[in-house]
Amino acid sequence: MTRPGPSIYGKESKYQRDKRRHEWKRKIECAEGHMYRAAYLAAERIATMSYLLNDDSKNTPDWNLYWALRLAVRHQPNHTRARCKAAAFETFKANAELEGDPLEMASRWLRQAGYTEIAA
Repeated sequence: MTRPGPSIYGKESKYQRDKRRHEWKRKIECAEGHMYRAAYLAAERIATMSYLLNDDSKNTPDWNLYWALRLAVRHQPNHTRARCKAAAFETFKANAELEGDPLEMASRWLRQAGYTEIAA
């Protein structure tokens, strides 16, 4: 058996190595926390939008927007795997964006966000 090569960090004690690992884990957990929070907020906002709709609002721009966002983000059943980037618009021109049925809109938004899988 050969000994492992020299560490790129030089000679470090077990305490220093553990401290470095904990710092890495803390940074990763912080980034994951931001990601989960963003997904939760997007899911919460989409759920709030559903309370504003009723049977009379079918086939209106509001109805289409809600369903397109729901199809594109796909936050249920697990909001941690949501595709929030599809709903992060830099600009939103309502006349152009709300054309077509919700599935077409969601597919267009997913392609613009860089996702390869299309909403279904």
